Amino acid sequence: MKDTEYQVNLPEELVEELEIADQDTLFLKAENQRIIIERKKKPFEIQEISLRWFLLPVIISSLLFFVSFFYENHYQIPMTGELSIASAVSILGLLSGSISFIVFFIKEKKNDKNSNLEGIHWRNVPTVIFSYIVMLLLIILSFFWLIDMIFEGASFDIYTATVIFFIFTAVINYLMIYSALSFTSSMLVNLLIFVIVGGVFFAMLTNSQSRWWQHNFSFLGTNEAVNSWQFNFTLMLSALLMVALIDYLFVNLKKNNFSGYPLLVLRVLLTLVAVSLGGVGFFPNNGQGQLHILHTRAANLLVLLIVVLIIGIKWLLPKVTKEFLLISYGIAAALIVANFLFQRVGYFSLTVFELIAFVLAFSWILLLLQHIQKLTTTSDAIYEITIKKI
Repeated sequence: MKDTEYQVNLPEELVEELEIADQDTLFLKAENQRIIIERKKKPFEIQEISLRWFLLPVIISSLLFFVSFFYENHYQIPMTGELSIASAVSILGLLSGSISFIVFFIKEKKNDKNSNLEGIHWRNVPTVIFSYIVMLLLIILSFFWLIDMIFEGASFDIYTATVIFFIFTAVINYLMIYSALSFTSSMLVNLLIFVIVGGVFFAMLTNSQSRWWQHNFSFLGTNEAVNSWQFNFTLMLSALLMVALIDYLFVNLKKNNFSGYPLLVLRVLLTLVAVSLGGVGFFPNNGQGQLHILHTRAANLLVLLIVVLIIGIKWLLPKVTKEFLLISYGIAAALIVANFLFQRVGYFSLTVFELIAFVLAFSWILLLLQHIQKLTTTSDAIYEITIKKI
């Protein structure tokens, strides 16, 4: 393709904002009849940093793995089980991966030149780190549950097992370092989705033998469930993540000149939704005692707040679109119909109704948060540039 030389004059404030230096290479692309100019990226920058540092914790973990089993005279090591490759990865792999993520995430947060984490406040850093650790744990447990189903009874000699452990731990550390270096504020929504969906799904998975669906959705957090703390902990962690996300979104809304009494009410209501969600997990539905009452009140408050938000979103949210309003009212109508079929007709069981209500309410909350996130990234700054053929 033959190039035609043009001279482009950029405003000084745009050059300063994007930190464009002399002789910098920029990418220009055409998209939907628009011209988009982007900074040149270093495609292997993150990989090079990761490859340089992730091997150290992997080697240390692998040595600990080998020495531990060798000292205990375990020369044949199963893939899964109490003393196995899976249990070692769940402990040493999780520990080394978590340390790697914490070190690199905090390092990037302290880096003034990294604008990706600018929207994350230090008060929210522990929640983000903790969420990533929980996410890693869920992935490890789910992965080895699947491995156990595929390679049931598989075992290896200590040397082969150490190599397998090294590979698993290397992948974990590399991905955790990569995640820390590529994390952006906008990923908070995806993190919230993964934590709550992954945690709830894993709770369902571990209680499949208990036939939890024959009781109710809240059964997953009761004493009768297997590892009920996972379900309750997921709800509480999701609540903390949601508070962090709300804090980030509304601080950035203010920076984009969105403020006023309606937004303050919206922020308070969303924070109360997060607190109610955490309360559902903090007060498990055990029996008919005080915890049961508090659990029910938290769940009822959660439903009430979502109904209030859906009704009032037209007046509380700036620049709300007709499509979002239609979706909101559609979800509200679906919740009303589901409640009618459960309470009056008896067509839905308690479990089915709770699942439908949970999916609809959580989906709407995510849509709302994503809509607010779009407002935080909207810029009214329009720059005039001059293009001159040389």
